[in-house]
Amino acid sequence: MRVMHTLATLLRPRSLVGRVFALFALGMLFFAAAGLGVFYRFQYLQHIEETQDAANTLVEVASRSVEDSALIGDYDTVKRTLSTVMLQSPFRSASFIDLGGGAIRVDAVPNRLQASAPEWLTARIRNELYDVNRVVAVGGRDYGVLRLRFDDNKLASQLWRLLVQSAGLAAVALAITLATARVLLARWLKNLGSLRFYDGDGAGAALTPDTPLEIREAIQAVDRSAASMRDKYGQRIAMLMNSLVQYKSALDQAAIVCEIDRDGRVMAVNDQFVRQSGHPRELLVGQPLAQAGGWTPSTAVWSGEVAIPGRDGERQWYRTIVPIFDAGNSVEKYICIDFDISERKQFEDAIVRNAMRQGLIARLGRKALEAGPLDELFQLATHLACDGANVRNAALFGFDTEGGTARLLAAGGFPPAALALPFACPAGPAASETLCRWSASLLGDHEAGSGIDSIIVCGARPFGALAVYDSAARTFQEDEAGFLNSLANIVATAVEREDARNRLTWLAQFDTLTGLPNRHRLSTCLEAAIDAAGAAGGRAGVMFIDLDRFKSVNDMLGHSVGDELLAQAGRRLLECVRPDDVVARLGGDEFAVVLPHFGSTEQAEQIARRVVAALAEPFMLQGQQLFVSASVGIAAWPDDGDDAATLLKSADTAMYSAKHNGRNNYSFYLASMNENAAQRLQTERELHLAIERGEFELHYQPKVKLASGALSGFEALLRWRHPQRGLIAPIEFITILEETGMILPVGEWVIAEVCRQLRLWCAAWKTVPPVAINLSARQLTFAGLPEAIRDIVQDAGVDPRLLEFELTESMLMVDPEAAVKILHALKDQGMRLSVDDFGTGYSSLAYLKRFPLDALKIDRTFVRDLPDDADDAAITQAVIGLAHSLNLKVVAEGVETRAHLDALRSYGCDEIQGYYVARPLPARECAALLAKAEPLVA
Repeated sequence: MRVMHTLATLLRPRSLVGRVFALFALGMLFFAAAGLGVFYRFQYLQHIEETQDAANTLVEVASRSVEDSALIGDYDTVKRTLSTVMLQSPFRSASFIDLGGGAIRVDAVPNRLQASAPEWLTARIRNELYDVNRVVAVGGRDYGVLRLRFDDNKLASQLWRLLVQSAGLAAVALAITLATARVLLARWLKNLGSLRFYDGDGAGAALTPDTPLEIREAIQAVDRSAASMRDKYGQRIAMLMNSLVQYKSALDQAAIVCEIDRDGRVMAVNDQFVRQSGHPRELLVGQPLAQAGGWTPSTAVWSGEVAIPGRDGERQWYRTIVPIFDAGNSVEKYICIDFDISERKQFEDAIVRNAMRQGLIARLGRKALEAGPLDELFQLATHLACDGANVRNAALFGFDTEGGTARLLAAGGFPPAALALPFACPAGPAASETLCRWSASLLGDHEAGSGIDSIIVCGARPFGALAVYDSAARTFQEDEAGFLNSLANIVATAVEREDARNRLTWLAQFDTLTGLPNRHRLSTCLEAAIDAAGAAGGRAGVMFIDLDRFKSVNDMLGHSVGDELLAQAGRRLLECVRPDDVVARLGGDEFAVVLPHFGSTEQAEQIARRVVAALAEPFMLQGQQLFVSASVGIAAWPDDGDDAATLLKSADTAMYSAKHNGRNNYSFYLASMNENAAQRLQTERELHLAIERGEFELHYQPKVKLASGALSGFEALLRWRHPQRGLIAPIEFITILEETGMILPVGEWVIAEVCRQLRLWCAAWKTVPPVAINLSARQLTFAGLPEAIRDIVQDAGVDPRLLEFELTESMLMVDPEAAVKILHALKDQGMRLSVDDFGTGYSSLAYLKRFPLDALKIDRTFVRDLPDDADDAAITQAVIGLAHSLNLKVVAEGVETRAHLDALRSYGCDEIQGYYVARPLPARECAALLAKAEPLVA
């Protein structure tokens, strides 16, 4: 930077002529360059535009000649035309391309004398111009394309030559102009050096006749200015004296000033000094200056802060004492200037106090982040509140909003006996006054006459209050309230975090729906029970409880009803166990009970019976009664497992055994059950593949009219033909299909297979009886069941009146309203409906008459002991009478003897079904029955 400045100084002209000429030359150079640039740009654009327009005109003229020649195939004329176009033209080449791809091209003759232009100019022209193309057409028919390509180098050379010539001409003109200006300037300013000024009152400079007018006027103006300055100098002196007087007056108003003699005694004081001291001026003069700050008379200027009592109490001043010297350089007197800095010092003290409080807040925040015991945090908060508010007493109270009480959780300065002592404290604005009164009763009015507190709010509930107390004369400031509120907020955040941590801990160990321990906590409790039993030489046990038919309730009535059922079941289980037993929910509808003191088998049986009986009682859910039952498995340590996981698995296995044995009961674990559980898993895996492999088949059991003995229908029964085990009984796999949900695809297959068989039978025989199909509870929960059945029947092309669907009472009564809608939808399609196993479930005659039924089927349990059992006979006759009164047909199942047949005929039963008529038959063996004309029974 310094080098550039030095260079500029050296190059700058020293004479006025040189500087004026340099300025003029720079201006001329600038305008010459700008004008030349504008001129050349205009010439450049005009030349480009004229060249492009000329090319377009030329191609139009040339195309007419080419069109005439192309029409008659005279390509020589076309070439001559192209050569003519190239003469004195800006083109590099001219070509004619016919439709067959042939081309006639004429290139321009290179001009070796042509000047070379810069590449940037050639590239710019190449971007500005575009080749000219013209389609040669005669009579609407195209013969080819006439193409002219510009010679970029030629055009650039022309423009570059124009630029060079223009620049040269401008340079010559500029040189002539600058030379003329230099001569004229030197001549005009030649006499300026001969001008001389001379001194004298009113005398001006000696001016020659050849002096230019402007210089003459400038010298005269300087003379006038010098005279004016002499006049203004005197005026300025007077103004300075006046200003000194005003400055002294301003200093007297802004500062406390006094004069001190060389011995340190006050000689004079201003009004501010008198007002601040509170003493008359006469008493102050002659008194020694207060020595606050340690000043002693010397020749140096002294400055410092002093605290001097005044009429408003002690004030903080900034004092400056300046020595005044006489002509002999000795101290003549001192000037003392004081400025009141009391408010500034108070502000500085406030900043220091605020910084100290922020440090205390940060300290409490760090303690809160440590996530230690809340008691330690509470105690630290009270100590920090004392330090930050400069008091001796602080307290942290906890509120019990339900009981309307408060208690002291931590304190500083309070008696230790007061901690955790509850006292009445209403919620709301009155709490502060109550806390202050209670504190004053312990500490006394001299220690807790006044106080301030901040409510600790956790979420939306008031957790407590942080308060500080001092004497009655204490007035707490706004910054102190803010400090206390910051501490309270940190405490509130720590309490909320602790609550959240406790909530997460609870959620990790307890079930949110029932409030019971979850699977994780159950394992911990079971392991603890096993350890305690091992140490005491006793036994421990566990019960695994599963609610039967819960999934049906959940699917049909919704999850809200299912959740309420689980909550009620959990409460009933708690009422069935002993105080030391632990009830847990494992998930879904599975519960478990840890028995730390297993005792004898009879004790476990008593608890299991209570559980089964309690869960068999009706549940009132959303205004209706629902019935479920429970299957209970029991396992004991150390007989049934060495650890908690094995023991729980054994109880689970025992529970499945109870479920397979009819449900609504309990079962103790046996070693043989593991084999059954493994077999069940194997069966479940094989069932998943049974449909794909085509292993299912249907057998059909005939039904007979008692009045005539003729065939009245079939019931389709599902069979599973295993590739290794052969034909498997339904009791082994139907339950698994229901529990796993595979019953839905299997049920659709059954309906489709029955429709396929009906279509075959209808094609072979004129009259075909209806076929009954059993629907499962899981299928009945499917709202789209009627539509799915309709689609299957329509695809098969069979009469829907040949289908009959059988449902059990229990299925219908789980959700009667939904069942009514589904049954009406099936009935509207023309299908028959019947209730299977009537009398074995829970039914309501009010709903029974709303169902669009065609028949009732009497369960085999009532038929088995006919006619010897009077009760079964009475029940059978009552069912038959009830059905006939409702215009329903009655079908009796399980007819195996002639005595059964005769008794049912005497009771007025309509149809029978059982081994006495025929066993379930494959479809191919039913052909003989369909073809048989005589009665099947006499």
